[in-house]
Amino acid sequence: MTENKYKFSIVIPCLNEEDYIGRCLDSIAAQNYDSELIEIVIVDGNSTDRTHGIIKEYQDKNPNIKLYFNPEKKTPRSLNIGIQNSTGDVVVILGAHTRIHEDFVKYNNHYLHEKNVKVTGGTQENVGLTYVQSLIGQAMELPFGMASAQYRWSKKEQFVDTVVYAAYKKELFEEIGYFEEKFTISEDAEINWRIRNAGYKIFYSPKIKTFYYPRSSIKRFIKQMFRYGILRVNVLKKHLNSIKIVHVIPPLFVLTLLTLGIGAIFNPVILYLFLLLLGVYFLVNIGSIFLKLFPSKLKFLPVLPFLIFSMHFAWGLGYIIGLILPKSDKW
Repeated sequence: MTENKYKFSIVIPCLNEEDYIGRCLDSIAAQNYDSELIEIVIVDGNSTDRTHGIIKEYQDKNPNIKLYFNPEKKTPRSLNIGIQNSTGDVVVILGAHTRIHEDFVKYNNHYLHEKNVKVTGGTQENVGLTYVQSLIGQAMELPFGMASAQYRWSKKEQFVDTVVYAAYKKELFEEIGYFEEKFTISEDAEINWRIRNAGYKIFYSPKIKTFYYPRSSIKRFIKQMFRYGILRVNVLKKHLNSIKIVHVIPPLFVLTLLTLGIGAIFNPVILYLFLLLLGVYFLVNIGSIFLKLFPSKLKFLPVLPFLIFSMHFAWGLGYIIGLILPKSDKW
């Protein structure tokens, strides 16, 4: 790879990430790329744990780490603060729960040149420190579980609608604007829609790797999925032509289940239809898990189908509620 090297600004919004921020910063320091061309811009939402102190320790070792604060504690605002205070040619949006592969920056630089695009990104591999984290990570990596998030499981280089932890040419933000701050939205999906609508392509390569630490409890994960459903429908409220069939299936599934479930109380025929729908769903669910995890990870099989069902139901219910609710900062 002999391309010219861009300067990268890695923007990290964070709040109470004392358990993960060190791992994230260590992975950036280990990049196979000129360290003078990597700037780290952290925007902290006034953390109350040791996050701030840990960042200060890293700043003492690395003058390329900048720290800003966002008392509003809203992710899109933190992203915009970071971008506006960055000096790189390329801006990478990174989560504090994430580590990046040592070639992450190198491959982003390569594909930005080779494909002549303004946005690149790659795959996300989940890292479980506990059984529950590993279980949640498996649910997020299954095509049946996250059909719309190809970056979680696809092995094929391609142009896509969205990527995880994207690398954006900074000039894009001057042209199409920054992340949406007016109401809570799936900010990455929304800005990527604007990028595609402006005529630009987003390139995905599985060689661009990140490692993510999922939620540590099932309750928090399901709540996260419920919120994601609401955030996704908020993108639709802003851009009506952003709707996709894959996003409509979960809410239709939830509506059908609820309708049949209520009808089953009064009519045994509807009960059979309700059970048939659940039976077909779990048959496909379990089959997809078995094909993906056999033989090394079958320890997850007894629980994973029910977690995926809960994930789909929570996301679909969130989408339905998002359709009903007005635009709001609550979510």
